[in-house]
Amino acid sequence: MDGSPTKSRYYVVYDDGAWMIQCDGENSEPYMYRNDAFRDAVALAHLDGRNGRLADVIVQSEDDLFRPGWDSTRDSYPPPLVPEH
Repeated sequence: MDGSPTKSRYYVVYDDGAWMIQCDGENSEPYMYRNDAFRDAVALAHLDGRNGRLADVIVQSEDDLFRPGWDSTRDSYPPPLVPEH
């Protein structure tokens, strides 16, 4: 190990008619709206950041591609609404 901090990665994904947060192989409860899942994913990532662990949120967009949504090293908290792509 090189001594650099590990990074948590939270994914906001659409699956089976609902939005979910995925991290470390675990799924959250379903969300009706992407913005709600994004808000909670950022809150979790922010908590990691406060505990000394880098974190980011990757969001599935309307075209099914995954794009960066929030990063603990550069973005403010609370974040604006999820970027529309």
